[in-house]
Amino acid sequence: MNALGWKDEYALGIPAVDLQHRRIFDCIAGMATTGLSQSAGAPAGCSVAQLADLLRQHFSLEEHMMRSFDYPELDAHVEQHRRFQAEVDHFGQTSPGLHGGVPHATIMAFQAWHCEHVGSSDRLYVEFFLGPRYKRAGGNSAST
Repeated sequence: MNALGWKDEYALGIPAVDLQHRRIFDCIAGMATTGLSQSAGAPAGCSVAQLADLLRQHFSLEEHMMRSFDYPELDAHVEQHRRFQAEVDHFGQTSPGLHGGVPHATIMAFQAWHCEHVGSSDRLYVEFFLGPRYKRAGGNSAST
């Protein structure tokens, strides 16, 4: 399950954001790794509640930055955050025991959303913040 962890290609060049993204990726990967090796009823290495808290902190930081820069796609980006946060929160509330860990399909869905969001939506706000400097520095502008 190492494929679920952080990869340098996910870096956006904003240290605080990259650190939080790394923690989110590591949490998801930790749920997968622990789920493969744990006995029934053992606690997961990173719980859904911990993931939900990491997401709340991270989304708050991103949204604050976007407001500071008057990012024109703020409302749409915030809506993406709200929908995913609601999905993670709902899963945590409806699966309290998680005997045997978080289901593989759920982990993969969390990971897919996060990869897609970082690789496309988040890159767009970084391009807006940094403008031509981001592209000259080798930022991934394939999503535009």
